[in-house]
This record gives sequence, structure tokens and C-alpha cells, in this order.
Amino acid sequence: MKKILLTFILLTAGLYAESFEKFLDYAVQQNAYLKSSALSIDQADEEGKILTRYKNPSLGLEVSQFSPDIGSSENGYSASYTQPLRLWGVGDDKKGLAEAINSSATTLFARKKAKFIRDISLLYTEYAKQKMLLSLSNEAKEIASKIYAISQARYDSGTISRGKMLQSKIAYEMAEAKKEALSISANQSYYQLLKYAGVDRQMNIDEKYEFKIMTTSQYNNPDIAYINANKNRAIAQAKVNSNKIENINIYAVYEKEPDQRIVRAGVDIPLALFNTKSQEKQIATLESKKSELLIKNENKRLSIELTRLQKERTMLKKVESQYKNVLISELELLKMFEDGYKIANINLLELQDIKNKMIASKKHIIDIKTALNKNAILTNYIQGNYNE
Repeated sequence: MKKILLTFILLTAGLYAESFEKFLDYAVQQNAYLKSSALSIDQADEEGKILTRYKNPSLGLEVSQFSPDIGSSENGYSASYTQPLRLWGVGDDKKGLAEAINSSATTLFARKKAKFIRDISLLYTEYAKQKMLLSLSNEAKEIASKIYAISQARYDSGTISRGKMLQSKIAYEMAEAKKEALSISANQSYYQLLKYAGVDRQMNIDEKYEFKIMTTSQYNNPDIAYINANKNRAIAQAKVNSNKIENINIYAVYEKEPDQRIVRAGVDIPLALFNTKSQEKQIATLESKKSELLIKNENKRLSIELTRLQKERTMLKKVESQYKNVLISELELLKMFEDGYKIANINLLELQDIKNKMIASKKHIIDIKTALNKNAILTNYIQGNYNE
């Protein structure tokens, strides 16, 4: 246990403390998952180019031999050139679909990045909580050590029994054991944070960062933005599928026979008799309607969640204020009890009780601070404040 505690203290104290903002920027730049997701935008751009590019022409060559009943045989040949020609308006529709595909990929990356920032921020709050609890356990240990020292002095002077002195010794040893146990939790939360961040080096991260709700002029939730981008993609796909015929073929043919030359030109026009793309168009239209319903449902859900977070924040701040007021009185009372115990005016159990209450109040304040930070993180995500 002591070895684990020493390792964690050396790790976190021996490195220069980075602010959470710097750690987050470094994680966003270094994370392989985000880098991989960013490549999807380039991939979508290439897919859009495939969609909008023109079809290649085709060239046909033919050699023929004429063998008349009388006379020698002669050769002939023909050459043909065919070029698919996109109909008016189809190109604009395909360009619109290409842009929608790119927008969908861009919003998907923004959504993944926003979730990454949200989740790494939540992991950071847990790491900060464990570090604060570890610091509080050290304070509890110091107070227990002080009480134990006073008890030993009073036992030596014969003013308290050995049983009372042993009680304070046990309390000190339990405080010491609890500190070592909390160091394990702090160590675990630290490495869990680094693992999720995907950084390539250990960093000592300052635990005092306080999350604030960012002011925003425009509500842009990443989940809704992604659903909306998919809806626009479905609409663009429906427009492309509404073109029953996308291309016609223009061709030219040159033929040379032994006794004549022939030049032909024409147009091949597909007839949309059986395959009118009505099913494809209907599928894209239904997909668009599904997206509209999902957006409507998501807006309602997020609106309720925002209301819950706002009310929760108000109640947390009220409770925090109450505990801070209680803590002021407890600290004053603890000082009085410590001074009184030195001169045998206070019972040991009373002193231990007020010490435990003071530590419990500080722990409640840490829990509330953590809850307020998580509240701000979730609120910022819902409002779309992580969508850079």
C-alpha cells in the first residue's frame, strides 16, 4: 500500500502540472480515434467526386473483309465513338448530393469530437474528485495525528486511560489506511483518463479546473446536427433518384467499305418504361421523414434534460452554500474542542465526533463541486458548445 501511495505521489508531484485546457488540446490533437474520424471527411469528398464525375467515352473499331464471287477480296473497317451525355439538371442534383455527403461526414466528425470532449471532461472530473478526496484524507490524517499526540501526552500524565489513548491511535491508523486506499482510486482514475485520451506520455494534470456553462447564441446540439445532415442527404438522394433518365448517348460512326464510305451520327435515348426509380425515390423520401421524426423526438428529450440540469444546478448551489456555512461553524468548534482537550475539558469521543463531521462536510462539498462540473459539461454538450 505504501509503495503504491509513494509511486502515485512521486508521479503527480514530480511532473510539471498541466492545466486541463492544455491537456484537452493535446489530447484532441494526438488522439488516433479522432484522427481516423477526420479522414472520413476526405473520404466523403472523394466519394462526392466519384458521384459527379463524367462517364468515359467508348471507342469501337471493326475490321471487315469483303470476298466477292468475282474478283479479289478487299478489306473494310469502321470506327465508332460514343459519349454519354448527362441531361440538364442531373449534374446539379448530383453536386447537391455530393455536398450533402460531405456535410454528413463533417457533422459526424464534429459529433464524435464533441462526445470525446464531453467524455474526457467527465473522466477529468472523476480524477479531480479523487485527488481532492486524497488531499482531504491527508488533512483527516493530520488531525487524527494531532489528537493521538494529545492523547498520548494526557495518558503519560495520567489524565486519561490507556483505552482512551488506544482509541485515538486506532482512529489515526484508520485515517492512514484510508489515505492509502484513496491513493489507489486516484491512481486508477488518473490512468483511466490518460488511456481514454490516447496521449503518448504521462502528464501531471492540475485538478482545480472549474467547468462553466458557456454562453451560446445558437443552439447546435451535435446529435441533432448529425440527424439533420442525414435528412438533407436523404433529400438530396431523392432529388437524384427523381431523374428517371440521367444520360443519353451521342455517337458517331465512320465506315469504309471497298466501294463506299459511310458517316453516321445519332443519339441513344434510354426509355424509362420498367425501371423508373420510383422505389429508390420512395426509400429516400421515407428516410427523410424518419429523420424529421427523430429530430422532433430528440429536441423534446434534450429540452427536458436541459430543464432537469438547470433545476439540479440551482439545488446543488443551494446545498453547497448550506454546507459551507455548516463547515465554518464546524471548523470553529473543532478548534475549541482541540484546545479544550489539551486541558482535559473535552471528552475524546466528542472531539472525534466533531472531527468526523467536519471531514464529512468537506467531502459533501467535494461531491457537490463534482456534480456541478458534470452538470456544466452535460449542459455544454447539449447546447452544442463543443462543436468547433
